[in-house]
Amino acid sequence: MPGTSQGSAHPETRPTTCISTLGVSTDTEDADHPRPQPFTDAEWDAIVAAAVANVAAIEAAQAQDHPAEDAVYDLLDAQPAGTRAALSLTIPAGACARVPTWHSRHYWLALCEWIVSHTERGRAALKRHGIAARTFIRVCAAHAEYAESTTGRHVSVSLATLATKDALSIDQLKRGRRVLKTLDLGVELVRGKKLNSTEREAAARLHSQTHGQPPSRPQIGAASVWALSAPGWAVETMPAPEKTHKKPQRRPRRRPTRSTQETRTAAPSPLTFPQRSSPSSAPQSPSGSLSVSLSVRKDHQARTRAGDQNSTSTTPRPLALQRAAAQLIERIPALRTVIGIDDATGRRQGHIGSICDLLVDAGIDTDRWTGIDIAHALNHDGAARGWTWPPADAMTTPLRLVAYRLSRLDWTGSSPTEHKIHGRQQRGETTADAAHRLAKTYRNARAATSATQEPPASDKHRRAVRRQLAADLAAKKSATTGNSRGTRASNLFAPPKHSLCQNV
Repeated sequence: MPGTSQGSAHPETRPTTCISTLGVSTDTEDADHPRPQPFTDAEWDAIVAAAVANVAAIEAAQAQDHPAEDAVYDLLDAQPAGTRAALSLTIPAGACARVPTWHSRHYWLALCEWIVSHTERGRAALKRHGIAARTFIRVCAAHAEYAESTTGRHVSVSLATLATKDALSIDQLKRGRRVLKTLDLGVELVRGKKLNSTEREAAARLHSQTHGQPPSRPQIGAASVWALSAPGWAVETMPAPEKTHKKPQRRPRRRPTRSTQETRTAAPSPLTFPQRSSPSSAPQSPSGSLSVSLSVRKDHQARTRAGDQNSTSTTPRPLALQRAAAQLIERIPALRTVIGIDDATGRRQGHIGSICDLLVDAGIDTDRWTGIDIAHALNHDGAARGWTWPPADAMTTPLRLVAYRLSRLDWTGSSPTEHKIHGRQQRGETTADAAHRLAKTYRNARAATSATQEPPASDKHRRAVRRQLAADLAAKKSATTGNSRGTRASNLFAPPKHSLCQNV
């Protein structure tokens, strides 16, 4: 029917049949409407301009959401070594050129304490900024903990972190930083600020690379970057540290030849060995030298070491010290990973002399304290503080951890071994030697008795125990019978007591 369509509830208003004229089919619907006309030049230019504007807007939005990759990579590459999850600001080129580096963390803290205690300039700076000397030293120690051990630079920790960890207030930290600036002991290389979109993207990627997952809270700001310095005027003012003691040196191992065996009693030829670092310097102290314009520590070290051309001692370490170090390694799992033979590869990891040096630096008298006593004291102190030895794969410097634990204890008191062997020492014998002698005697006695006896729970051992038990019971019974017979005989020959009373 015209006007209706099958399957459709809406009828069409005009017919859809095609009319053929001279063999050409035409659509009546298309024939009724005119063909579209082409756009004019002005209209076409307007359409193209609108499309270009839309594309530019879309690209701008995408660039805002995803910063330039090159800028992000530059920020990640500029991060100092040891950076963890937090992004630190980039230091401008040449900012560290005129900042002298420190000699070591221990020396810089001693320098800060000397300046505020013995110089008028230091006392005036404390008074000007209203901070006590003891509080200022705590502020210095808090900043030094986050600085590079070799240069003292890249201190990029926030005030909130320092206040939370070191029990200092924000006001005390700000006053301490002002004193550091006044005395040239610290230089602020970059001021902290809020991060832009590129820096936030770099911070998120740094967190993902470190922890393997995106951050739950994005980093929106970065702390100031400081460099702790040892200025020339301060180094010139502070006297050189005095050397209290020297570490014992290890005699080098030499293979004896035929000629040396024949002339063993002859005096050995002098040998030249490298000098060890001074006790006052930290283990992280740099071994290389910097230019005079960058650091003044080279001249200070030259003045300190002038005339100290002492030959290295070839005296071996005391036997008690070596024995204590071996016992300590056996009982502390943190030291087994760096000293001795590796069970997996079979290679030597380290020498026991480093443990001997730790005991000497801690001031432990190994003639009184054995390695067993030292390990027991460390474990007892850790249990009291709620500490445990970390696993081997989680430790980067086990020797530093043990040195820190040893420095927190007082080794001047009596050791447990002294209490145990009190009164059992021989004349001229130390506590450690007496303990070693008693332990060796006990082991020899155990070895002698175990060699003559059969294994426990065997048939021969059981028969021997039964025979020994029967012999002991027979001897005890005979002794009891003899005593009872002697008592009865003495009672027979003894006069009665009432007869004596009657005679009286």
